[in-house]
Amino acid sequence: MTKYRLKIGGEPIHFHSTSPQGFIDAWRDASPYHWEDDTQWMRNAAALACDWSGKPMRYDTLENFTQDMMRHGLLEEVSA
Repeated sequence: MTKYRLKIGGEPIHFHSTSPQGFIDAWRDASPYHWEDDTQWMRNAAALACDWSGKPMRYDTLENFTQDMMRHGLLEEVSA
């Protein structure tokens, strides 16, 4: 498993996952907000990420959202 850092506001969230797309579950677990619908959760998470980064975030697919999170520095792979 690979270690990642998710920077979304306060303290960074460190997590291990087989792919960077695992950030969505790490974020959801740490979030005080709870949306049952996955599509609604991703849309709202993308809006928050856009606010924090000042950059556009695609949320049409988890792959695109992950790419944008990494491109804009909110998600990164870190060494163990």
